[in-house]
Amino acid sequence: MTRCIVIRNPVSRRSLSEARLQDALDHARAAGWHVEGVETAYEGHGTEIARDAVAAGADVIIVHGGDGTINEVVNGIAGSDVALAVIPGGTANVWANESGMRHDPAQAVLDIVHGVRRRVDLGRAGDRYFLLMAGIGLDAAIVPRVSARAKRWLGRVAYIAAGAVTALRTKPWRVELHVNGETRDMPLYWMLIGNTRSYGSMVQITYRAQADDGLLDVAVMHRGGLHLIVDGVRAFFRRHDRSPNVDYTRVKVLEVMTPGLPVQVDGDLLGETPMRFEVEPLALQVIVPRSLRSPLFSVPVE
Repeated sequence: MTRCIVIRNPVSRRSLSEARLQDALDHARAAGWHVEGVETAYEGHGTEIARDAVAAGADVIIVHGGDGTINEVVNGIAGSDVALAVIPGGTANVWANESGMRHDPAQAVLDIVHGVRRRVDLGRAGDRYFLLMAGIGLDAAIVPRVSARAKRWLGRVAYIAAGAVTALRTKPWRVELHVNGETRDMPLYWMLIGNTRSYGSMVQITYRAQADDGLLDVAVMHRGGLHLIVDGVRAFFRRHDRSPNVDYTRVKVLEVMTPGLPVQVDGDLLGETPMRFEVEPLALQVIVPRSLRSPLFSVPVE
């Protein structure tokens, strides 16, 4: 029997009612799964629940919440054989979109029950794992300006509004980087370190990334203002890496040595540099739909 723990964030945007969630989970019970549900109650609770689930011998953890809740769970199961699955919720839920999960909860549960298990890489920023990406500079400066209430009621609009104000106030930093053992000195307005491709389910900035190649994709934008606007337009056509304002590379290890730059992981503020970023190859097991065909994986789903 598959033992499944469902971790639900009741205050996330687009959170299902308990009745509707249970109706969807009936598909897992009908397939012979033993399903237990737990709600998060405070920041970091998802990590605690996930660690307890690993210790108790769970097979699958289904997360119903946003990317922040998923990140908490990832930090509780990284390196284990417990598989991560998601029922879409939250503001953007980038991983649900990247992994092809259907937004109808009943269909999502069917995708999980009949899905395929795969191993994917994780990034690590200091001691914190990330599934999607880490941001240094501009977008990390935006995160604390968006309240939980604004995210819940306005969704992505809250980030766009805060981003417009923050972009006008943010100036490039002069930074020292150690990239795969090489020292570089450059202006940095925004750096995105991607394990996956989508940024906010809107644009693919690290568009060459694969989640199972043992590498992290890094895009550095040196200056803001008009440069950022032009490169933003280019990003929609996947041409931004040709801009003289953008450096695009792949790394196993990257260190930002200059102090004082804000850092976010998977959409939540983590802290400030100096910080080391590295890949943890195939550190997480995930469940994706059997029908998924995505360039995010170096080997097609069988």
